[in-house]
Amino acid sequence: PSVSISLVPSSSQPGPGRLLCSVMDFYPAAIQVRWFQGQQELSVLATDVVPNGDWTYQLLVLLETPPQRGLTYSCQVEHVSLEQPLSRHW
Repeated sequence: PSVSISLVPSSSQPGPGRLLCSVMDFYPAAIQVRWFQGQQELSVLATDVVPNGDWTYQLLVLLETPPQRGLTYSCQVEHVSLEQPLSRHW
């Protein structure tokens, strides 16, 4: 899987927006995606796993709370195709 983090503006909430972890092009569909701030796991909103039409899948996982300046956030992906969890940091 390929993993990227982006900042998505929020139309309903003031502030910097929300962090979105995009996980693309993975197979099989079973996958675990978690957000952390430091060592603490955070609550998220996730889409269903979506088929791309070429036997691969994608998943979007949105952090529920706005990111705070000066803190490190990470999106951690666990998948059978990975030898160890894959993390991206913000």
